[in-house]
Amino acid sequence: MQSQIQLLPDEEILFENERAVLTNRRLIGNFGSSSAGGFDDADLREIGPPNKFNGGYQSKKGIALRLLAAGVAVLAVSIFLPFVVGIDGRLEALIFLIGALAFVVGIYLLLNSLFRHSPNTTIIFPVLEGEDIIASFPEWDNADAEELSRRFARAKRGIGR
Repeated sequence: MQSQIQLLPDEEILFENERAVLTNRRLIGNFGSSSAGGFDDADLREIGPPNKFNGGYQSKKGIALRLLAAGVAVLAVSIFLPFVVGIDGRLEALIFLIGALAFVVGIYLLLNSLFRHSPNTTIIFPVLEGEDIIASFPEWDNADAEELSRRFARAKRGIGR
C-alpha cells in the first residue's frame, strides 16, 4: 500500500494497514472505492472528530443447525410414532408442532446469519470539503480501530505545534 502513496516532504506514517494510512499531516483511506485503484486523502486540519461504532451481527449458524437437526428429528418421530405406538391425535399434533417450530426457527436463524453483515467496527472521519473517509475493521471493538482512533487524536493535537 505504501507504494501507492506518495509521502509529502516532512511527512511520516503514524499508522498503516489495508484500511487506512495515517500520517502526521494526512489521513488516507477509501482504498479502491474512488477511481480504479485510487484512494481518498485529506489534510488532518480538514477532518472533524471521528465517529466510531460497532455494527453487524454475530453468526448464529451453530444454533440454527442444531435447531434444524432437532426439528427434523422430532418431525420424523411425530410421523413414525403413530405407526409404532398408538398415541392420541392431540399429542401427535403437539409433537409435530414442536418439531415444525424448531425447524422453522432454525431456517430463520440460518438465513439471518447468511445475509446479515458480520460484526465490524467502523470509523467515519468527516471531511469538511469532500467525501468522508471510512475505515471498517472486522469484529466489534477491533484493536486496530482503537489504535487508529488514538493515533488520529494524538496527530490532531500535534498539528498546532
